[in-house]
Amino acid sequence: MTIIIITMKVNSKTMAAHRAAILAEAGRLFRRHGIDGVAVADITGAAGLTHGAFYGHFPSKSALAAASCRESLENSAQRWRQRAAAAKRVGAEPIAALIDAYLTPARRDQPDTSCMLAALGPEASRDPHLRSAMATGVNALVAVLSELIAEHRPDAAPAAHTQAALAALAAMSGGLTLARTLAGDPDRSAAALQGAAALAKRAAA
Repeated sequence: MTIIIITMKVNSKTMAAHRAAILAEAGRLFRRHGIDGVAVADITGAAGLTHGAFYGHFPSKSALAAASCRESLENSAQRWRQRAAAAKRVGAEPIAALIDAYLTPARRDQPDTSCMLAALGPEASRDPHLRSAMATGVNALVAVLSELIAEHRPDAAPAAHTQAALAALAAMSGGLTLARTLAGDPDRSAAALQGAAALAKRAAA
């Protein structure tokens, strides 16, 4: 009986590790190449797994894309909370810290480690399943910004906090996307980052 329980625990940990590896590699590849530009074999190969292992966790690439988008954005929200808390500890403005960390040349040039919203937002707009998953993740990001905005505007209604957070996030993700589009023109690309940062800060002020 003890052997069976130990085996089940090991198998459970292995399954969880496989799922995490698939999600991590899928997120990286999807951000870099787009969903249509990535095959299941690319993902399993990068994760060091087989096709069988993949289908033990996800029924399709579409289901994986939805899970990957949602998890990536929710993880980003957690990191935003940590970055905001770190900014407060040193006396910095937390919203500005989030915006400045998001709109950088490094984020622009490294889509595979950057924001899932900026990378796959256009694809999500055409896929209802992906759109639903992306919206869940976006709500997590908006919640972080809304809470921080509420600290500056305690007398405003919650709806106003949400609206300001959405406007700031729109400027951030749109600015990053535009900066990537203009990457062949360094000056205009840099201007897109700077302009988006200014708009986002104004929206959240």
